Amino acid sequence: MAKQLAKRDIKAQYRQSLLGILWALIPVFINALVWILLQRSGAVKLTDTLIPYPVYVLIGTTIWSIFGECLAMPITTVNANIGIITKINFEKEALISLGFIKLLFNLLIKLGLIILVLSVYQILPSSSIFFFMPLLLLTMLFFVAIGTLLAPIGVLYADISRMIPIAMQLLMYTCPVLYVLPKEGFLRQIMMYNPLSYFIIDVRNTLTGFYVEHWFYWLGAFVFTGIIALLAMLVYRVSMPIITERMSA
Repeated sequence: MAKQLAKRDIKAQYRQSLLGILWALIPVFINALVWILLQRSGAVKLTDTLIPYPVYVLIGTTIWSIFGECLAMPITTVNANIGIITKINFEKEALISLGFIKLLFNLLIKLGLIILVLSVYQILPSSSIFFFMPLLLLTMLFFVAIGTLLAPIGVLYADISRMIPIAMQLLMYTCPVLYVLPKEGFLRQIMMYNPLSYFIIDVRNTLTGFYVEHWFYWLGAFVFTGIIALLAMLVYRVSMPIITERMSA
């Protein structure tokens, strides 16, 4: 069922669009382009990124957009299928599977952009590239789990879904998405205490010829994500019948 719904939604998403799947890339490209122009013009002074800045910022914003989509997906998917939820009796976990399939489709599109950028700048990954997908999928699962925990409230109150993009935009400036970790200062302290910083640093490293720097962090993230995922599915399973009843009223 999840596969059929995902196929339907993907086709509907791009059927009446001249640019088609490019819409998955345009927001990322524009956001990165703004910072590339600011850096090139000298309006913003940035620390050396060790790799060409366009590569650094495009990979950073692309990965960050994936994180945001994962966080918003459970609420978006449930809201988009309210009609089915109230009329058909089925396992509601299928909606999370549906959303994850669509996330993977968008991921393939964005990976195409990353591969193109790496090719243009002739950046060859090291052996750490083999850790890219496991680390990225673990991070995606983390954000999906958090989004699933928020889904019962987010479905009932639209404020949550409106806050997510705002919160992710603010958090982006507290992570080394657009610039490297400062050597000192208040911003460095914020980034050091922000666990999302390590997601960005190591996932980008695996693509650009550097090595994973925070293995102990990833071990902790694996355990924590597993606990959050189990808790999220428990909350989701218990709350969905109540939400379905309220929607049908």
